[in-house]
Amino acid sequence: MYQRLIFIHPCSSNITAMVLESYYRLEAWAEDLPRLKFAIAVGISSFIGVFAASLFFQGVNTVHAVMMGVTTVVVYYAFDPR
Repeated sequence: MYQRLIFIHPCSSNITAMVLESYYRLEAWAEDLPRLKFAIAVGISSFIGVFAASLFFQGVNTVHAVMMGVTTVVVYYAFDPR
């Protein structure tokens, strides 16, 4: 894995560095996952995002969230975009 440079404004708090470090750890963890586990992880995050948006905008609609999650898993497993 290549090394990343983190540029932080001198007045920014330590929270920014902690968030960026957590993001880079999560990204490194996801890059090392096998194909199926990566597809499932992306599908779960897609489900959570669509479900949260449906709660916020139009009420609970789990069918759309589940179908988006399942579709994302299938597409990411079939085409492996990494």
